[in-house]
Amino acid sequence: MKPWLHTLLLCLWLYPHYCICAETDEVQVLIDVSGSMKQNDPNNLRVDAAELLIDLLPDSTKVSLWLFAEDVKLLSHTDALDSDWRKTALKSLKAIHSRGAFTNIERALETATGQGFGGTGNKNLILLTDGMVDISKDIMVSADSRERILSEGLPRLIQRGIKINTIALSDQADKPLLHSLAYDSGGWNEIAVTADQLQRAFLKMAQKAAPRDTVPLTDNRFTIDGSIREFSVLVFKQAGANPTRLIDPDRQSIDSESKRPNVAWLANPSYDLITVKQPALGSWQIQAAIDPDNQVMILTDLQLVLEGPGNFVSESEAVPLTLSFTEQGQLISRADFLQLISLSVAVDEQAAAPIPASAGQAGFFSHQIPGLSRGKHRLHIVADGKTFQRELNRDIEAVAQVVRLEKSVNVDKRQVGLTFQPDIAVLDVAAMSITAHVQKGEEAAQSQVVTAQNGIWQMQIEHVPADVPLHIRFDVTAKTLDGNAISPTLPAITIDESWFASASPASVATDEKVTPPSPETQTEPESVPAPPMEAAEATTNWAMVIGIVTFANLLLFGIGYAVYRALNKSNLKKQQQLLEKLT
Repeated sequence: MKPWLHTLLLCLWLYPHYCICAETDEVQVLIDVSGSMKQNDPNNLRVDAAELLIDLLPDSTKVSLWLFAEDVKLLSHTDALDSDWRKTALKSLKAIHSRGAFTNIERALETATGQGFGGTGNKNLILLTDGMVDISKDIMVSADSRERILSEGLPRLIQRGIKINTIALSDQADKPLLHSLAYDSGGWNEIAVTADQLQRAFLKMAQKAAPRDTVPLTDNRFTIDGSIREFSVLVFKQAGANPTRLIDPDRQSIDSESKRPNVAWLANPSYDLITVKQPALGSWQIQAAIDPDNQVMILTDLQLVLEGPGNFVSESEAVPLTLSFTEQGQLISRADFLQLISLSVAVDEQAAAPIPASAGQAGFFSHQIPGLSRGKHRLHIVADGKTFQRELNRDIEAVAQVVRLEKSVNVDKRQVGLTFQPDIAVLDVAAMSITAHVQKGEEAAQSQVVTAQNGIWQMQIEHVPADVPLHIRFDVTAKTLDGNAISPTLPAITIDESWFASASPASVATDEKVTPPSPETQTEPESVPAPPMEAAEATTNWAMVIGIVTFANLLLFGIGYAVYRALNKSNLKKQQQLLEKLT
């Protein structure tokens, strides 16, 4: 086949594959099975908690379950979660034990991340442990392992966009380590010391790793609209309570013994998970004790989307919210739809505040929450569209920022300056120490002590490489004005090419002077026979190649534009059909 034809066919083959490529979310779960679990989880409640996680993760998620102690063992894996894998994975959970000799968190992280997280979707790692890094009877060997996790392993995970969600199952767990893993990677951390807390911690991890659309549940009542194809009700049980029942809009009762083809009822000693496909429209009711963690998850094309905030925010700083509605992933900006919607947000148990439409941005709603006090908070967002409702619950933590980091960039010299601003109303700056751990790509991290000059704490990074990112983690120790020792938290940063995006690299032309051979070295050219016809055809005709590539690009652009027009027309039609359903 001629080279130009091969190139054209390859381009045409790649185009549709490029268009339909979808992102797959991935969740890796690491469960501690060290011997200390005999005391901290004597009833093996990790099994029930893991069951809840498996039941809540949405279909098509890529999932791996691991057990770790001194070694790491793969318990179950799927590239696309479905009902068959759920059954297999639930059976495999019986292998969770408490017989391990050590707690090798470093090896667990390396194994799970080394064999997973190769896709482009959201990447979440859930780490459940009840102890500290423990790999040897020599405490210094374990201390070195802990330091490698923070100085080498964590920056690599951050570079790959992996969020680490941690659960401490004991007061003896290394909570500073688990908090650092979660905070620096943008994950979430929970402490669970009882069975009830453990299950709810896994519930929050499922919500963080793979958020589900929900509808408001008020006094155990909720409304199903015409855009909802399926819903799942999670009901936590109370000891001695009557069996859970579900009342449909026709006032018909459904329980775990009901034989309805569209109802699946998963009964666990501590919770019920009821899934209803093609549900009847209207008001539904749950007959069970009211619980703040009960929820109704839905499968729908009409989604409420929240942009920001991250899991961690600075205390006393305003928290921005931006919301929108999408239909099959496409922004809905139709005025006749948006004018029906009212949005509100409540923080913890406070009164709800309205979220107005964004000026000049059709389809978006925006609001700023005043600065939050230090600690964990829940944002409760409700959208009321008259004929439908949507809900979002987001847990965030406001952390102290008694040391603030300011950044400056010199694009031309590729320099980055970091300035640390301590809060002198809180800290004794004379007792403050800052150490930066700088890692270039995959190289070992280099530690650098940041010293104060004339009362200013600064760090200058010269000649930032263009091809390899720099990952910097900070250790800060200080004392408050009343003499108490504290360790202020500073987020890790990654310096990459996006920091210098405002500069376009200058085009440098290189003129190479070619020295002609001297008369003494010149020789008469030898007579070379004409090449065979096949070789002549193989010789590249660059003008033809450029023409073919240009033609192929124009063709692909034309195809892409036509597809875009067709999809846009289809989306508008679907949005119209959706509005008709809702009305």
